[in-house]
Amino acid sequence: MIAEELLKLHIYYHMAKRSIEEVEVLAGMWLEDFENISADVFKDACKLHRKASQFMPTGKDILDRCADVWAERQRNIKKLEEPIPDLSPEQLKENAERVRKAMRLKPLPAKPTAEKQDLKDHAKAKLEKYKRGEDDV
Repeated sequence: MIAEELLKLHIYYHMAKRSIEEVEVLAGMWLEDFENISADVFKDACKLHRKASQFMPTGKDILDRCADVWAERQRNIKKLEEPIPDLSPEQLKENAERVRKAMRLKPLPAKPTAEKQDLKDHAKAKLEKYKRGEDDV
């Protein structure tokens, strides 16, 4: 995938000074640099760079574009709808369990305890970090 996108960039930017062999070596280096980037984010980052720049990108340019692509995707995630206020106690409990599982939290104890308050505080702090973009839940 990376080699294919790099070849497209090579053609797009008319890199006459580089041979195909050099592009293949560069693709190998980029494979190492971008091993933790998903193929679709990488491809979108290359597209974004082509739209924004008249010059062949460096690895850092593409990493910066990957961050832009990821940030845009995060902004486009639909927000959860507000819960319906007249849910049954069973539905409320079921929803709370789903949220705990999504946040990877321990279930709340049945009786109100200091542990229960600690868990609530932990969940609230984790949610606040998520809203600030510091945690991916």
